[in-house]
Amino acid sequence: MQEIKRPKKNRFDEFLKKVEKPVVLRESFVEHKKMVSGPKILLPSKEDLVESEVFQADINLLNKQVASKYPKLSVVQKETLVFGVLALLCFVSLKGASIVASGIQTRSQVIGTAKQALGQLKEAQVLASEKDFVGVQKQLEFAQNNFEQARKDISSLGGLVTSAIKLLPEGQAAQNLLEAGSELSRSGIALNNFYAMTSQIQVSENGFSSPDGLYQTLNASKKYLNEAEKSIEKSTENLSKVDVKYLPEDLRDQFVTYKNNLEQGSVALNQISSILNLFQQFLGSGSKTLLVLFENNNELRPTGGFIGTYGFFKLNNGKIESQKISSVYDIDGQITEKIAPPGPFHDLTDSWGLRDSNWFVDFKESAQKAISFYEKTGKQTPDAVVAMTPDMFVDLLSVLGPIDIPKYGLSLNANNFREQVQLNTSIGYDKKENKPKQMLADFAPLLLQKISLATPEQKSELLSVLFNSLSKKNLMFYDRNKNVQEIFESYSWAGRILDTDRDYLAIYNTNLGGRKTDLSIQQSAVLNSEVQEDGSVVNTITYTRKHQLNLYEQAKNIDYVRFLVPKGSKFVSAQGFVKKPYYKSDGSGYTTSLIDTLKNQFKKDSDLLKYDSVSKVIDQTSGTVEGTEAGKTYFANWIEVSPGEESLVVLKYRLPFNLDDSRKYSLLLQKQPGANPLKIDYTLKTNAKVLWYTGNLKNSLGKINYSSSLSEDTFLGLVLEGR
Repeated sequence: MQEIKRPKKNRFDEFLKKVEKPVVLRESFVEHKKMVSGPKILLPSKEDLVESEVFQADINLLNKQVASKYPKLSVVQKETLVFGVLALLCFVSLKGASIVASGIQTRSQVIGTAKQALGQLKEAQVLASEKDFVGVQKQLEFAQNNFEQARKDISSLGGLVTSAIKLLPEGQAAQNLLEAGSELSRSGIALNNFYAMTSQIQVSENGFSSPDGLYQTLNASKKYLNEAEKSIEKSTENLSKVDVKYLPEDLRDQFVTYKNNLEQGSVALNQISSILNLFQQFLGSGSKTLLVLFENNNELRPTGGFIGTYGFFKLNNGKIESQKISSVYDIDGQITEKIAPPGPFHDLTDSWGLRDSNWFVDFKESAQKAISFYEKTGKQTPDAVVAMTPDMFVDLLSVLGPIDIPKYGLSLNANNFREQVQLNTSIGYDKKENKPKQMLADFAPLLLQKISLATPEQKSELLSVLFNSLSKKNLMFYDRNKNVQEIFESYSWAGRILDTDRDYLAIYNTNLGGRKTDLSIQQSAVLNSEVQEDGSVVNTITYTRKHQLNLYEQAKNIDYVRFLVPKGSKFVSAQGFVKKPYYKSDGSGYTTSLIDTLKNQFKKDSDLLKYDSVSKVIDQTSGTVEGTEAGKTYFANWIEVSPGEESLVVLKYRLPFNLDDSRKYSLLLQKQPGANPLKIDYTLKTNAKVLWYTGNLKNSLGKINYSSSLSEDTFLGLVLEGR
């Protein structure tokens, strides 16, 4: 310890003698931080790997995928997360105060004040769980005052003593802890105001509302949230100055854990702030029109499923002014043009419409095409498009419980939702009324009403369902407002095909004539990447589709599958596919005579013509098609599988990059919206030494392995030793 010059016979001499010598912690704080579990991926240290910075872009890509998990944590556990951390850190502050006050006459006063703050924070935590916002406010204000008083008591010792305390590591730690406690109390007050304000927002069959107006309430909520963010940022800064080895030994592990919890809480608040801003822009300000696509993933299409039902909603400041839920054929029947469909639809239909608009793998492109079809009927151009699959409604009902629909004499629940909706919207509807989708129109306001009556515990679970639906792409958004769309994309809630400069794989299925069979399909893929002598990489995919027996649907599953891989990948071979004729998207192949041709003049879609211009049959033996879409190369072909059977195909291709060019290797796996989880096994074979790899990989005897059931986008990465 550095010698401190001081006057002789000062009572500070006694204080220095009584201060415990610092105990060296077995593991440094940095090591503890690396060990903390969570969705963040940590880079190797600069000492271990100088060139790790080149990997940062891909790590950021993964962070986008997991960003949605932070708000889920913070919203669902908003009371216990924040106030729990407050109370626990207050406890550490109490111990810190005892260090500072040791040997000083004001010891009991300082510790007593800190104890009072601790009790007040604990009481605030209890009141928060009871939604007593006024009581919480009082207790937090008391706690903040007591923290300030503790600091003043220490300062009252005199300038020399206070300065000396600050020079001691133990004293610095305690001062920083007390300041952190004060800021945390301040943030608690702001958060309490935020929760009180947002609790005024109500959900009903008429949409969103609040006594002071949704937009105004959201504005006030943002103000309080910003105040909380600033205070937590200051508190985090104070805690970062605390060296754990100067804390009591029995509290060090707790401190590291709670400090990291606070850091995650800070990230969570930032996420909530962005989501609040998004909500305000998307629904809370002025008029908004939404085109809602109900995509049946039992008949799989690229962005979720066949669009059998659509909805059009007009909102004003969050309130629903008008709504219509109807059959997609009500729209397609009003389109006077006969537009040539995508080539693979040849055996299914000779016209393109809203029902098949989600042909493109990137949801933004499919949503824009859906808008264009809707506009062709002369109807108002929607501001945004929302796509959802039945999975989300099943999950909502699992939380809310059954919803009675007296008109139909039934009760919808998580177990019968799919079956009853399919039955009552395709077969069991009133033929005279001829509104096959009326049941869904009647169900929608009842669902919103049920949500409005949800208990606090159910509301937390509903938020979890919401974020889970977003991460699994059972709910996706497209907004014509560029700023709003950018926010959706930043959270990966927009169904975009993501960019990456290394390896990539997404398997997109399109059910064309296979009826409602995709929920009976189990799919798996084995991907082997083998590094060649020249540094090039050859990938081999073995893809299997197994058709489970289904009592309700015994049809053959007919699937047009696209394997999206890095742009520039070169086809090597393909086996096991069902070869079918290749058709362009220009209407060719439908007519056999000149008279028929004149009667059925097709309008050619410009986007499909561009799509066809970069696609061709690459292998005549298997009929495999190669093309470019959404910044990727794709290889496409047909797979058919009957009930109780399975089909296996093998695709081999060479990646467009060479591992000699860079020591990093990564693989981004993207899940198709609406699809059953893909069981995937991945292996990279290399003779190079592996310097670092993401925690979801295993390294054994020259092989890097990954095995999981892919239910959401996943990133894998590693760094190899250079040659």
